[in-house]
Amino acid sequence: MSPWAGGLPPAALARVARQRAGGATGSFLSAPGAAAVAAAGLAPVGEVFGCLVMNLGWSGGFCGAWATTSGPGAWGWTSPVVTTGDPGGLRNGSGPYVRAVDAAWHGALDRMLTEARTLGADGVVGVRTTRAHLDGSAVEFTARGTAVREIARTVPGTLWCAGLSAEDVAAARGSGFAPRALVRGVSVATKHEDPLMMQQRSSWSGNEVDGLTELLTRARADARRGLTLDARRHGSGHVVVDDVRLGTFETQCGDGKDLHAEASFTGTLLTEVGPPGAGRAPAVLTVLPLNR
Repeated sequence: MSPWAGGLPPAALARVARQRAGGATGSFLSAPGAAAVAAAGLAPVGEVFGCLVMNLGWSGGFCGAWATTSGPGAWGWTSPVVTTGDPGGLRNGSGPYVRAVDAAWHGALDRMLTEARTLGADGVVGVRTTRAHLDGSAVEFTARGTAVREIARTVPGTLWCAGLSAEDVAAARGSGFAPRALVRGVSVATKHEDPLMMQQRSSWSGNEVDGLTELLTRARADARRGLTLDARRHGSGHVVVDDVRLGTFETQCGDGKDLHAEASFTGTLLTEVGPPGAGRAPAVLTVLPLNR
């Protein structure tokens, strides 16, 4: 992390100062979203943003190092799928890459939360994270949302954030649940293109490519496991998954190639603070037709 004053770049500090002094509160909320947070006892205090640019290098590949003869005998050998969540998986070629992606994502989120804390917020709603490729191997990770404060609070509490919309946050609070944190799991699964996969991928008939099915399934399963582990670090609760992503790419491996699947799960951890209805339920406006 860069050694900025207060953990924020000068541009962010200037934005915080303007929002504090300007008398006008900015937000990413829609009109219904603003009404929902007000009904839930929250008031927006400003839009908040965090970014981090990471150089994502690739330190190697699979290269059939763990080829096995346990597969279909007609094809000689098959290669297993290895994920970064497997024992020793972070030491393979994709391990440093996953660690860098995870650090960049959390770094951007932490900077957004630091900005919210500087504004005197109690939470951030509608958090959205993005990832954009720049020149070369540089990638920008961003996090943005609307900072809110408890209207009736007397002392500051623990700062929370949610990927849920303002309306969903209000509904959760009205049902006895409180947002706690944005949690995430990411994994890269790797498989060398073995003879069986080459045959199945080049076939003119409709057939399943077993190796690719396993590759994508293992990547998603390992990312989901990482999401659970991240949630446990924040305590017990319920995770509402609001973003699932999957991408694939290839790297050269001698005369062959390695196939990679990168999966991520992002969600909001909710903690139960009381029975249903214990929170402040949003106000409901009933509209009756008058032409009957």
